[in-house]
Amino acid sequence: MSIETMRLRYIDKLRLISRDARLTIVSWMFWAFGFGINDVIFNLYLIEAGFGEDFLGFFLSISMFLAGALAIPAGMIADRFSRKRILLFGNIIIFVGILIQYSTLSPISLLFSQLLYGIGFGFNGVAWQPYTVSVSTEEERVHVFSVRFAFFLVASLLGSLIGGFLPSFWSSLESSMNLLIAYRFSLWTALIPLALSVLTIIPMTVDRPEKKEKKKQKRRIGFGNIRSRGFIGKYALAWTVSGLGAGMFVHFFNVFFNRAFSLDVTAIGIIFAINTVVMAAGNFASPWIVDRFGKLATVIWFQVFSIPFLILLSWSPILAIAIFGFVGRALFMNIAWPVMEVFYMDGLENEEQSTAMGVVNAGDSLSRAFGLNIAGWMLAAGFLRAPYLIAAILYSLSIVMFYWFFGRSNQESIPQQEQP
Repeated sequence: MSIETMRLRYIDKLRLISRDARLTIVSWMFWAFGFGINDVIFNLYLIEAGFGEDFLGFFLSISMFLAGALAIPAGMIADRFSRKRILLFGNIIIFVGILIQYSTLSPISLLFSQLLYGIGFGFNGVAWQPYTVSVSTEEERVHVFSVRFAFFLVASLLGSLIGGFLPSFWSSLESSMNLLIAYRFSLWTALIPLALSVLTIIPMTVDRPEKKEKKKQKRRIGFGNIRSRGFIGKYALAWTVSGLGAGMFVHFFNVFFNRAFSLDVTAIGIIFAINTVVMAAGNFASPWIVDRFGKLATVIWFQVFSIPFLILLSWSPILAIAIFGFVGRALFMNIAWPVMEVFYMDGLENEEQSTAMGVVNAGDSLSRAFGLNIAGWMLAAGFLRAPYLIAAILYSLSIVMFYWFFGRSNQESIPQQEQP
C-alpha cells in the first residue's frame, strides 16, 4: 500500500469520528493543558513550602491507594449506570480536590484533597475508555484512542511550556512576590482549563445499558457480568507490574531534573515540552504503525524499544544524555499505551468493560502507590537514579508477561469470551 493511500485512509477515518468521541478529545485536551502546568510546578511547590520528598511520595500515593480500592466497585457501578454521568461526577470531585491543594498548605487539608482526588479518579478511571468505545465504531477506534492521546500530548506540551514561564510572569508583576506565591498563582491559572474539561463533559450523550442487560444487572452488583475472566486477569497482572515500575519514577521527573542537574522550573518546562512534541508525533503515527504491524506487535515491540532509553536516563552523566533518554523512553512507551487500551477494550463485552477497567485500575493504582512511597524514600535518602533501574527491571518483566500471555500466537484476533 502506498503512503498516499495510507494517508487518505487515515484522513477518511478521522472524518468518521462521532461528535461524542470528538468531545472526549476536547475534554482530554483541556485536562492535559491544566495538568501540563501542574506537572512542571506542583512537586516543586510542595518542596518550596518545606515538605520533603518522602512526604511527597506518601502524599501522591494517597489518591492512588484510594483509587485502587474504589476501582472495582466503581467499575461495577459504571457498567450498570450511565458512564457519562460517572465521568461528570468523578471530574467534579477531582476539580474540588485540586482547588483545595492549590489553595492551602495545611497537611490535613492537603491529605483531604488527595482523598477527593482518589475518589474522583477511582470513578472516572473506569468510565473514560468504555464510554469512548460506546461512542466509536471498531473501524475508527484505534484512530480515536491514538489521536485523542496525541492531542492530549499537544495540549500537555502547551501546558508544560506555559507552566515553565508562569512563575516568572507572576513574579514580574509584583517584585516582592516570593517563589512560593508565584508557584501558587501559576497553579491557580491551571484551574481554568481544568474547569473547561469538566464543562465539556456536560453536552456528551448520556449512555445507558441496553434494556435486556439492565434488567439482569439490577438484581445485584457483582462479578456476574464478567465473562472474560482469564483475559482480564492476565492483562491486569502484566499492567500491575508495569504500574509498580511507573510509580518509581513517572511522578518525579521534575524533582529528578531539579536535583540531578540543578534546573529551574523554566528549563524543566522546556524539557517536558520537547518530550511532549516527540510523543505527540509518535501517537499521530501509531494508527499507521498498527495497520502495518498489528496491535500485539506494536504493543510488545515498542515497549521493548523504550527500555534502553530508560536505562540511559538512569545512567545519564550529563543533561543532554538524560534528555535523550527521557524523550526516547516516552516516545516508544506512549506509542504502545493507547494501542494497549484498544486491545483490552476490544477483548471485552460491552457490559463488562467498566468492571474490567476497574480490575486493571485497581492493580495499577495500588502498585503505583507502593512505587511512589518507595521512590519517595529513595529520593529523600539521596538515591536519585536507582528508581529508574528498578523500573527498567519491572517494565521488562511486564513485557515478558504480556508476550507470554498474548503474543506467542501469531493471531491478531481477540481471545474468545469465556463462560462464567
